[in-house]
Amino acid sequence: MRNLIIILLFSPALIFAQEQIEIRHLSKAINSVGAELNFFQNEKEQAFFTAIREENDDFISSIYSTEFQLGQWGKGKYFEPFNSDNLQSGNLFVTKDKEAYFTFCANEKCAIYQSNFKNKRWTKPKKIDERVNKIGFTSTQPTIAEVDGVKLLYFVSDRDGGFGGTDIWVCTIDSSGNFGNPINCGKQINSKANEITPFFNQIDGKLYFSSDRKNGMQGFNIYASKGNLTLWESAHKLPSPFNSAFDEMYFVFFSENQGAFSSNRAPAFYLDKENCCNDIFTFEIIKQQEKTPKAVEMINEKLPLSLYFHNDEPDCCTMNTTTNQSYKKSYISYFLMREEYLQNSSSTEKINEFFVHKLQANFNRLDEVLLQIKSALISGENIDLQIKGYASPLFESNYNINLSKRRISSLLNYMQEFQNGSITQYLKNGQLSITELPFGELESNNKVSDDPKNKSASVYSLDAALARKIEIVRVKFKQ
Repeated sequence: MRNLIIILLFSPALIFAQEQIEIRHLSKAINSVGAELNFFQNEKEQAFFTAIREENDDFISSIYSTEFQLGQWGKGKYFEPFNSDNLQSGNLFVTKDKEAYFTFCANEKCAIYQSNFKNKRWTKPKKIDERVNKIGFTSTQPTIAEVDGVKLLYFVSDRDGGFGGTDIWVCTIDSSGNFGNPINCGKQINSKANEITPFFNQIDGKLYFSSDRKNGMQGFNIYASKGNLTLWESAHKLPSPFNSAFDEMYFVFFSENQGAFSSNRAPAFYLDKENCCNDIFTFEIIKQQEKTPKAVEMINEKLPLSLYFHNDEPDCCTMNTTTNQSYKKSYISYFLMREEYLQNSSSTEKINEFFVHKLQANFNRLDEVLLQIKSALISGENIDLQIKGYASPLFESNYNINLSKRRISSLLNYMQEFQNGSITQYLKNGQLSITELPFGELESNNKVSDDPKNKSASVYSLDAALARKIEIVRVKFKQ
């Protein structure tokens, strides 16, 4: 009975990434010298699992719940709604709509049951359609998926019409909860051996399962295949550390990069190495960040960089989104207006500081940034330059959006002129790309006047001068 129950309660699922993977063996609050299987996290701080524990010289399979507290999963608690005094239970799967599917087993045969969460409690488990629970055969390890708006039940069965051993089958579920005729998932998934513990990952469209086919490392290994219903790619075995020389099953994802599986690998708390017993392991896939090239890091050290414009420049009073004018020309004409600004501003000292330490200094820094960008491009780096455009709150929003686009356009013109067009070739071949973010007046200082008659506040004030700009935000490394 002991070995049979372990086989019948299989239910795995998933994985694929080759990034850094952290695997953690859950504590004795969950794992024991018996078998722990099918860890399923239905909520952020709640999970269920199946445990096979010795009771009165017999091994009993039951469903337990656990809560995440103080940074770890707490002691498993016998979950009354999904257990029975007369039946073995396990293989729980809970949908987002709180429909529970699980297995009851008796007399070495298993069937799939369903329960719904209504009025803050789970309904009495009901055995589902006999098309799924075929008389005389085992149906177990249910998992629910939704593909192209169609609700599907994947499960394991030893019924006739399979390839041998236990196979993975699938059937539809209509809007009224009726089950369609089960169909075998086909030879890309199933084999003459035993296929168990299916899990369909909605994120990558892959079915994950375990099999003891001969091309595995030993015992049950985790496999994955992309597809749907009977149309699947050839299943491939997941790499280490998910698979090992021991059994791996009940593989499931909680999120894009976190999940769990069951294995009798060390340091499982087994009674003996030959016959028992699986423990629950959780995993986290930590995506490796592409190391940013030093050349790109050096550019970003000089950013963000703000470049400023006189009112309505370039190309005043048009709804055009591009300009033939270069930022250098806009800068020179703007800098020559310093005396005009000093005469019309109420804060001459701050205006003078703006022209010297903002307008002029930042134009000089622009050439330094472009030189570094050119150097990075020559060395072969592929980069994206992100540029924001702003305007003061004068005129209508659409006008200001287009004005901020013209300001970005003027910078692009200057970049193509820089050092006799030495950057232009990289713009043409795509090695250098530009992301334009025209914000109009959305982030302008609320102190800036929107009254065109009050030019001292709307045109010549320091707040107005600081609002009329483009900003080179950052350089991003492109793989």
